[in-house]
Amino acid sequence: MNNNNILFAIVIVIILAVGAYVYINNSSTHSSSKDGIGGYIYTSLNGQNGTDNKIIKFERLSDGSLGAQTNYRTLGKGGANISAGGDAHGDFDAQEAISIIDKKYLLVANAGSNDITVFNLDSENGNLSNAKVYPSKGTRPVSIAYTKKSDGNYWVVVGNQWNNPNKQKGGVGEAPIERYPNDAFFTNTVNEILQDRNISLFTFDKETGALSFEKVLDTYSGINGGPTTVAFNRTGKKLAVTTWGVAHFNTASPSLKEQLPGRVYVYDFQDGSVENEHYFEEKGISGSIGFAWSTKSDHIYVSNFNLTKEKRDAGNSVTVLLPTKTGISKVQNFATGTGDIDEACWVYVDKKNDRVLVSSFGANWISTFKMNGNGTLSKIGSDKNTTYTKRAASVPNGDTKDLFVAEGKYLYAAGAFQTYTIGVMHINKDGSLTQVAEVPVKDATNKQGPGSYNFLGLVGFDL
Repeated sequence: MNNNNILFAIVIVIILAVGAYVYINNSSTHSSSKDGIGGYIYTSLNGQNGTDNKIIKFERLSDGSLGAQTNYRTLGKGGANISAGGDAHGDFDAQEAISIIDKKYLLVANAGSNDITVFNLDSENGNLSNAKVYPSKGTRPVSIAYTKKSDGNYWVVVGNQWNNPNKQKGGVGEAPIERYPNDAFFTNTVNEILQDRNISLFTFDKETGALSFEKVLDTYSGINGGPTTVAFNRTGKKLAVTTWGVAHFNTASPSLKEQLPGRVYVYDFQDGSVENEHYFEEKGISGSIGFAWSTKSDHIYVSNFNLTKEKRDAGNSVTVLLPTKTGISKVQNFATGTGDIDEACWVYVDKKNDRVLVSSFGANWISTFKMNGNGTLSKIGSDKNTTYTKRAASVPNGDTKDLFVAEGKYLYAAGAFQTYTIGVMHINKDGSLTQVAEVPVKDATNKQGPGSYNFLGLVGFDL
């Protein structure tokens, strides 16, 4: 090969490399015009407290890429607050902050104004309209669950988190421990029942979209944190609630003297009432945020972000629980990512592939497990670690939250806390993921550092 040919080959390689980099980092992932729309996905901005909350709708094109974005005011407020919680920048976590009912209505929690917005949803073009706002009957609503009533309408349960007190630093050779909201909370308030930290029951009218308050189902103390996720099982006869606990983070060695475990509550649910309450907790396991019920059984898959070293070494980022009539048993536990401090936080069941996906906020891993026929989980990959994929290298630690899968082929991950993007990945046959884009959310323009927005919820539907 002569020198001219060598130079030409080098130029071609550079062009291809730059083109690939631009594709991953481009602000748009539009397909060619011949590609149709395959569905829609939605997230909520949850910006600084006092600013208007918005739903952002994305066209999901038939190749999995994201097209046009449209915003809709919820008539409520966001709840982010970068000045709260020291190095946490006001971070608070939850799952299922948006629900779609019958492809006719979209419900979203407004964490900053303590209310729920109900939109009419057009299932043909994804448009939202006729926003109506209803009080959540608590403070900081973050999660919405629903199940069908005998009359064809729906029961809706809202998890009101109130706050998530936590502790930071204080390990050997680290800065002194910091307690939020303050030291006094942990001596005077932590054991009190907090009326605004609750789960509230509503009736949802499928014809009018009206949300009518029924009653508060349960309230929680400060000691084990507020609700992070509420969800009904596949039959609607059981309701589960995870709580944050009192996490001790920003330290390599969370202390059992400072950390308090998160809990997983399970109730029998019938005709709008809960009974036979049980809860699971384990010392050294806190920050129980996202969970999902199995689609095959009553197993519950729970993600835990704050673990003592002992629990981390034993692999407890994901715990598999099984409720019975007399209690809740822990039947399995797994590490996520590399098994380091990756902060597993969100859980999603990919029904088409019988897989469970877990996102890690800290390290931006997305770990994949196989859901067995009996509802238990198996690792996919090596004996040491399940298959996991890291979002784009440019994504800073502490960013990945909610997940959504479309058609069993495309995964979307909310860059909820720093990048304000939606990560787009293709799902491979072996359960691994291939990143193809990071799509900026165009309305998230008021970037004042981590926590300026704290996206809540990521849902969608296929056409």
